[in-house]
Amino acid sequence: MLKSKKVSYLILGVLILFCSGIVLWTFMVLRGLSFTPLFFAYSKNYPEVGPRDNFEVADGILMIKELDKEIIQDRIEKGKEFLYRMENQDLHGFPKNYEAATDYSEPKLYTVYSASVIYTFLYIYDYNKDEQILAHLQDWAGFLLFMQEKDKNSPVYGAFSYSYDLDAEEKEARYVIGTSALSIFTLLRLYEITGEQKYLDSAKIAGDWLVSMQREDGVVNPYASHKGNEWVYGDQFSLLYNGQTLSALSKLYQKTKDQKYYLAAQKIAQNFAQRYEAAGRHYVIDEYRAKNPISNTWVVMSLMDFYKASKDDYYKDIVFELSSQIIANQIKNPEDLFSYGQIDGAYSTSGNGWISEVMTDTYSFCLEQKRGDCEKYRKATLNIMRWLVSRTYVKENSSLLKNPDRAEGGVFWSQSFKYVRIDSVCHALNGYTRLIKYL
Repeated sequence: MLKSKKVSYLILGVLILFCSGIVLWTFMVLRGLSFTPLFFAYSKNYPEVGPRDNFEVADGILMIKELDKEIIQDRIEKGKEFLYRMENQDLHGFPKNYEAATDYSEPKLYTVYSASVIYTFLYIYDYNKDEQILAHLQDWAGFLLFMQEKDKNSPVYGAFSYSYDLDAEEKEARYVIGTSALSIFTLLRLYEITGEQKYLDSAKIAGDWLVSMQREDGVVNPYASHKGNEWVYGDQFSLLYNGQTLSALSKLYQKTKDQKYYLAAQKIAQNFAQRYEAAGRHYVIDEYRAKNPISNTWVVMSLMDFYKASKDDYYKDIVFELSSQIIANQIKNPEDLFSYGQIDGAYSTSGNGWISEVMTDTYSFCLEQKRGDCEKYRKATLNIMRWLVSRTYVKENSSLLKNPDRAEGGVFWSQSFKYVRIDSVCHALNGYTRLIKYL
């Protein structure tokens, strides 16, 4: 009888262990986690992890032990060449994604990603004065201007269509405020670099459309879309879209001194500030996403831009306070090398890249303001950059791809999803080119 009970308990124990294993496996699959070891110390037990001079490769992640200026310079060059390869040679626009495993890009060009690429190339030009970049500006800007609605009788006059379908040869009848806002960023930089009035004129009518989309409470409606025979307008509040719009209108005001842009920007800034205070001076929440650091980084960026237009110290204080909260959530567990440097709540290279880009600006702004706690922004940004570098395709981690040479320099989305989204590359390069002077 006693022996029978022992056997029963043994069987029960085995079943519990088996079921626990199934539950753990299911959880990890759903979360997109990998069974690859997290510690360099275990590398000898796994053939896919091999020692190198300054890195280890595991599950396609190139974990850099020490990030230095030379590595960042190399990634700037590789990232630049990757973006060149992504250009559509007929219309000179850019796709949203590149499927590195199959060497495929969808037959669609996106205005917002095309504007972002130009913006990044101009940062690279600021960094190294690469004259080859200037030779491409007319073509790249030509696509951007082509995507803008020029019919003065249209309710979206001045707005930018979201995308262009290469197969159907038509623009998408959807106009997102973030697309027009980021296009303004780029148009103002093009005007600054070339002095051509057409870019400033284009930025102004885009700004006018953004102002027309604003409600009395300061919120800017997210999009206008033509469906059937009518225009449909979104009404959800988005921190990201409103932050992009606040930055664009602040920049436009600084360039033109037109009060309508300042007043519209001020309404958004006041709305952000009210929400920040209501949240106890912590992360703000919108109607698109749960609480997250990426959207709140747009609050930081846009209020920084508005401060430069308004010189109101109240907004400057929010910039540094919220920036400090964001970097306080950086993962720094030395035994979790896959996550080390990542900002908790931001899981992709696009999100972390965006945070690193803005924290670079926060660091520069902190130095300008002669504050005493600036170094924490630089250190946090370097940690994120090492995380980004580890998720960049180079020869050491791309040999199994269909076209490794074409993928080189692309920053893939995450450990689980290794396609390249164009803005991941742009955010990484924007941060690299602006922080490197401080190394």
